[in-house]
Amino acid sequence: MAEAIERYAVVTGSNKAIGFETVKQLASNGLKVVLTARDEKKGLQAVEKLKDSGLSGLVLFNQLDVADPASIASWQITSKSNLGSLIFW
Repeated sequence: MAEAIERYAVVTGSNKAIGFETVKQLASNGLKVVLTARDEKKGLQAVEKLKDSGLSGLVLFNQLDVADPASIASWQITSKSNLGSLIFW
């Protein structure tokens, strides 16, 4: 039997507002989600808030500034080695 592919959703700018709620809803439905934010401290705080609400193990954090080419390049290298299939929101 073929090995199951682990799937992740990546939500950019997700430490607040609509992005945060998107992460919350996806994780609540059992999907593993990568929460990204420009500000690492705010991103990690958002992940802790989600973990405290029972979503531990479903939400990961990666720093990403979509307006910074160096940040995007770094994220691409990290994601290729750590994540399976990606769904972009």
